[in-house]
Amino acid sequence: MQVEWERCLNYLRGMLSDSVYKTYFAQTKMVNQTTGHAVISVQPGLDTKVYAAYKELIKLGWKEATHSETPMEFEFQPQEVAPKAATETDNSFRDFLKPSVPLSPSFRFENFVPGDKAQLAFNAAIAVAKTPDGSQYNPLFIYGSSGLGKTHLLQAIGNYVLEEDPNKRVCYLTSEDFSQQYMKCLRDGRVTEMSDFYRNEVDILLIDDIQNWTGKYETQNEFFLIFNALHQAGKQIVLTSDAPAGEVKNLSDRLVSRFSWGLTVDIQPPDVETREAILHKKAEERHLEISDEVLHFLAEKIASNVRCLESAIIKLTLQSSLMNHDIDMSIAQKVAAEIAPTLRRRVSLDAVLHTVSQHYEVPEAKLTEPGRGTKEISKARQVAMYLMRECSSISLQSIGSRFGGKDHSTVVHAIKSVKKEMETDAAFARLIEGLKNAIHD
Repeated sequence: MQVEWERCLNYLRGMLSDSVYKTYFAQTKMVNQTTGHAVISVQPGLDTKVYAAYKELIKLGWKEATHSETPMEFEFQPQEVAPKAATETDNSFRDFLKPSVPLSPSFRFENFVPGDKAQLAFNAAIAVAKTPDGSQYNPLFIYGSSGLGKTHLLQAIGNYVLEEDPNKRVCYLTSEDFSQQYMKCLRDGRVTEMSDFYRNEVDILLIDDIQNWTGKYETQNEFFLIFNALHQAGKQIVLTSDAPAGEVKNLSDRLVSRFSWGLTVDIQPPDVETREAILHKKAEERHLEISDEVLHFLAEKIASNVRCLESAIIKLTLQSSLMNHDIDMSIAQKVAAEIAPTLRRRVSLDAVLHTVSQHYEVPEAKLTEPGRGTKEISKARQVAMYLMRECSSISLQSIGSRFGGKDHSTVVHAIKSVKKEMETDAAFARLIEGLKNAIHD
């Protein structure tokens, strides 16, 4: 019977973080199994509530291992309680964990240039900031690719609310901050304090980049409980992600459902007019005199995200200072030449294949073998060809050679197919952008 439990543990090991698995499951043993139920022995000193929280996941693991649905019962070994040391003090959760990240004063509504591609998100953020009682779009879910201004809007909400009412309790965190908080509290047996803090001491909760909760089931479970408590209490919640909640891989269905209760808005890459307006704004903030001709040139050349535009202004300042020369077209051309290669990264073909293979769950050998293969393989191969062309300087013929000797016309067709689908399917376009950002040499 222990062999079956070991198979279940292998399933749980793949689904949980190392710290949770090692703390709560690695030392467990099956001590009894009948047709009615199975009894698992748990070492002393562990929180019984954790096992209740993972009841459904354990049930899935047991079914995967045994193809049965035997009810599970956990038997907790007794532990002697040591007397509390006289010098020990009870610190508050706030002192224990410092649960909020400071807001940047530079992220404000007045220095955000929305343009048509971000106007709805901008208006929604202002509406929430002006009525932070949870009555406007709760939760507000903002999504878009990296560098388009999601964090700017998120922190602008916090800054606006605090300026209007300094007594408001605004908590801003990245999703990774929240995950680390939870894991620390789990290790120290203070999960209840964490939950109580968010329920009782936060008026507005701002969480950045929730796509990083992919596969972190324990974090998702805790946030689900906190979300429910805050929402029921009329506390405002604002979240950002690089994709809509429904497209975040391995995000629990119940969180996806909760995130759809309010308003979901997207931020798309700015058009050339908006990019030029952003450059004007950034130049004004730095008191720089830059001609419209130069700004228009940069806006056309740097068709990526707001961060790259800001980087261009910084580089213009630096180059002008180093050359002891006013900012003119020659300096702008030099800056554009420096930034442009970063927009079209050069990566190895192996890195592209690995990333596409992982996403589509298709072996790399299947992608590169001759023949069309299944529809899924053909789709993954087209995406790989497109990304190779986008992220490297390799020729079309060389790309074709990598895929079983296909000619350049096949590669051209694949690239055109991907581009056409990106133009008509926003979700697919976000997927391609996400894969591009995920490629690492």
